[in-house]
Amino acid sequence: MVALGNETAGAFTNDEDGLLSQLQKASKRSFEAIWHMPITSEHRTAIKCPYGDISNLGNAGRFGGASTAAAFLECFVEKDVKWCHLDIAGPAMAKAAKPPICADQTGFGASLLLHFLS
Repeated sequence: MVALGNETAGAFTNDEDGLLSQLQKASKRSFEAIWHMPITSEHRTAIKCPYGDISNLGNAGRFGGASTAAAFLECFVEKDVKWCHLDIAGPAMAKAAKPPICADQTGFGASLLLHFLS
């Protein structure tokens, strides 16, 4: 949310050429912007903890929170499964209306996913 603002969702994926490309096309058709974000070894290391295998809090402080959260989710995806996490925290709620988006609960991502599925 800090990096992308209130109108763009972060897209975290293990399939940049296939799934991400399809979602980016759907994003353009739906006017719901997404931006590819990284999950690096820094983010994977940040979720390790001495009390268990991983921590959902991470230790990166205010840095890379969305990427660290995606690294946590990545741990629950089977090895060869293509996946994408859309971080809609920023665009899911708007303080003011900006047509065609309403104020408050925007429904961000619904149109994008419908375009993606069709």
